[in-house]
Formats: sequence, structure tokens, C-alpha cells
Amino acid sequence: MASFHKLRTAVQENAHPTDAASIGAMRRTLEELLTGSGLFSEVELGLTDDPDRLVIGVCRCAEKILPWEAGMAMERLWRTASAGTHWEAHHVGCTESLMEFEGAVTLDDSGHYLTVHVVAEPSTPVEGAEASEELVEAVAATSSGVVQEV
Repeated sequence: MASFHKLRTAVQENAHPTDAASIGAMRRTLEELLTGSGLFSEVELGLTDDPDRLVIGVCRCAEKILPWEAGMAMERLWRTASAGTHWEAHHVGCTESLMEFEGAVTLDDSGHYLTVHVVAEPSTPVEGAEASEELVEAVAATSSGVVQEV
């Protein structure tokens, strides 16, 4: 994850966030891909003004889908969503109770960038308080900016 954050920071230091229309288009694309995959029973995406997570999402895995499976699927869906961009980087982290995905793209030669942060929990809670604490921390991290539904 540290290497992804270094790459993302380097892009952010040398570029500017893309326009609201492009961010909204990526949110809609990801929402369609995540919902259409059948791997998630709940998908909620929004927009923030946090440069580390311009598009944020919280999902619940479909029944019998484990977070690591959701992570593998998220990588495939991201490849589709980020196709045609100038540059792309991402990171996926999974535990038995949480999938966390972070992605970044530059959209053109001028370096306008877009960032994504999505977390997903299993369909049934993992026993123990540790699972819910992880999710609360991840969601809190994704919601440090202003959330806007589009």
C-alpha cells in the first residue's frame, strides 16, 4: 500500500484533480460495474472533495462472496473502468472481514487525476468486534471529505 500512496502522491503533486463531470462519470461507471457484477448485494458510491478519494464507496458482498473474492473482482472491474486513461495505479487489501480498494488514474496528458476508495464487508458479519471496528475505521477514512450523491 505504501508504494501505491507514493505513486498517488507524486501524481497529485504534479497535477490537479479532474473536473466534476469526469469524476461523476467514473462514479456512474463503477456503480454500474459493481452492481452488474452480481458480487455485491449493496453498492453505495459518492463524491468527496478529498483529493485522496474523489469517488468513495461502501459495499456489501453478495451471499457466499468473501472479501478476497470481492477484491479480485474489484481489480478486474477497475481495469474496465480505467481503460482508456493515460496512467493507472491501484492497491487492494483484504482480510476476512474487509476488502479495501484504492485506485488512481490520470485522464489525459495534462495530468488531471481522479482517485477512488472503495471498501466492502462480507454479507454476514464476521464474529467478534474486530470486524466492525475495521469497517468503521475504513468508512471513516473514506468520508473525511464532503459526500455528494450524484
